[in-house]
Amino acid sequence: MTDYTLTQLSDAIQKSFARYDQQGTRHWTWQVAAQDLIYQIGSLHKVALQLSGDRWAHNKSKEVLEAEFKDELADIVAVALYIAAERGIDMNQAMDDMFASDQQKVADRT
Repeated sequence: MTDYTLTQLSDAIQKSFARYDQQGTRHWTWQVAAQDLIYQIGSLHKVALQLSGDRWAHNKSKEVLEAEFKDELADIVAVALYIAAERGIDMNQAMDDMFASDQQKVADRT
């Protein structure tokens, strides 16, 4: 298992997604990826419902469903990082800003 930094992960995702053009689909822009993000979140939700027994699981075992859940979650992270890279967003800085904002919100409320 590779322990990526956000920058390394983002670079690997950019290279992986660049290969999509070779299969004959349109080039993925951040806008296309944002539409796919919604699809990926729906896929994660479906598996979550299957795991809880609230949706038919097609006779899949818990182990298979857990693997699908992990895969869908990874897809969401990949698409989010791709969008950030395409928009020129430094996710390390974005995370720092988000943590600082969250800490301020908690401080203001307590």
